[in-house]
Amino acid sequence: MYSENTYSTYRNTMIASVNCLILGEASDNNFNVVVGEVYTNDDKIDVAFDQFTVSNFKELLYRRKKVKRVVQDPDIPAIVAPATDLERKRKAVQDVGGEVLRKLIKRTRLTIPEIGSLSELLDGELSEDIKIPISQNEIDLLQSKNVTVLCSLDDLRVLFRVSDTESATDFCIRAIFSPILNDKIPPDDGTEYSFVGLWDNCIRNLLEYLIPDGVSIRNCSKFSSTRDDRPDYGLILNNVCLFRGEEKSPTSTEDPKSELGRKFLWTYDPAPYVLGYYTHGPQVTFVAICRPVGGYAIPDVVDIVQSNLKFRSERVRHLLRIINLSCIINALQPVIGRRGIPEFKPVYRNDRMIEIRGTGVKKTYLFGNIQTRVQKLVNLYEKLVRKEVPNIDHLDCYKKESGSVHLSPKGLQVVPNNQQELFEAIICVLEALVVLHDDNDIYHRDIRWDNIIRRYDDPSKWFLIDWDDATEYPNSTAMHLTTEEHAPEVFTRNHRGEVIKNASTWITNLSEKITEFGDLLLSQDSTKRPSAKKALKKFKKIKKKILEEQVR
Repeated sequence: MYSENTYSTYRNTMIASVNCLILGEASDNNFNVVVGEVYTNDDKIDVAFDQFTVSNFKELLYRRKKVKRVVQDPDIPAIVAPATDLERKRKAVQDVGGEVLRKLIKRTRLTIPEIGSLSELLDGELSEDIKIPISQNEIDLLQSKNVTVLCSLDDLRVLFRVSDTESATDFCIRAIFSPILNDKIPPDDGTEYSFVGLWDNCIRNLLEYLIPDGVSIRNCSKFSSTRDDRPDYGLILNNVCLFRGEEKSPTSTEDPKSELGRKFLWTYDPAPYVLGYYTHGPQVTFVAICRPVGGYAIPDVVDIVQSNLKFRSERVRHLLRIINLSCIINALQPVIGRRGIPEFKPVYRNDRMIEIRGTGVKKTYLFGNIQTRVQKLVNLYEKLVRKEVPNIDHLDCYKKESGSVHLSPKGLQVVPNNQQELFEAIICVLEALVVLHDDNDIYHRDIRWDNIIRRYDDPSKWFLIDWDDATEYPNSTAMHLTTEEHAPEVFTRNHRGEVIKNASTWITNLSEKITEFGDLLLSQDSTKRPSAKKALKKFKKIKKKILEEQVR
């Protein structure tokens, strides 16, 4: 019988080696068998090529005298040859694939290394206790003296160790052997799409085993998107994209390295960098994407090491780098922490879809008259620009046909952690409301902490987002909003008024003056609530007084 990897199809030709699965050995006798578009089996039944099975293949193979001679020769490993001693030996080998994978996953967690040491770290040979155990036969299979696919024992030793008692064959078949043994690389004039299988086989598949909590994403709409700021590939861990790649064919004139920076807005403090790669066909370069010196500047992309996947020996070295790279990804994750909304993964909220992207946010309306909703938002942002409202997000572009809008900047969705951050957030929101409510009033109507975002370039600055419920005067009721977080007037026609939810429920040691001010803003009696202008003036006085008390 044959394993599922014994044969492969290429231009309707099947290439096979006669294997003895009982012995666990393979002969050097390879036979090219032309199948054709239609194969006629021994029962005179025509079998289309796409329906061709292993049993059909064996039937066709056995018609050849050379094959019969190999099978019948006692000196050549045969398909059904008995080998009781070796069979018992094979049964004594312990499958430790699961244990090997657990060791690779649970390697000692690193502190985040300096950028200058990343190259040495990625190329570091595995210690003997976590090298992957395989049999001598498997080592022999992986070696090659062919110039085009040269791979020596020294090349393999960085990743494997030979063992007569242990085997990680099952894990290797799923994640290791395929990228090493697949010598059929797309041609130099191949399309980007033709290389995706190679890139996934050599990068994505092993990473998904090593980081089982990670989620892979691919940019399937890169040629049709209004604004393409998603990476070609990304690995998301705890809602944060810690590893991403930009991929191009060998003949592409585009610069994937520059795309890594262009599609990127730094939102990963306090980490000094995140990781990524860029490709030109089989050439893969691992990089560190570094925290920019200031603000929303394009990050610096620093090359670490390069692999040429054309060559088997380099694919072995490349897999070693993937294993070592997974340790750095795991070290970055707790430093950056978890995000509320995942990057590059759609989040569905009522009648819309939100996606945090590379440089901003994409919002897509799913139901109703989506073109009208987009146009309403476009008109509103034009008014906000004319009014010069501070501390708000901006509309970058839109596509009415698909109901999508792209907004920026991308910020951090958090709540104030202390009294100082609360001062900064409330003042920023009140500064926006003062301008909103001055002449030709505009009311946001949905001011809550989910819609107050902290900037990355200046953490002392916060801005308002989500203007879907915004309205002017006169207006209609907003019955879909909640009474806990919104002024009671919004549930009546032709209303005015906003409310900011108090933060005293999660901030400890909050000044009593701030708590009293929050209660005033939350008053059910609109006549007791100050206007935005008066509230801003009062809150700044409270801040000044508290700071003076702290100095004493």
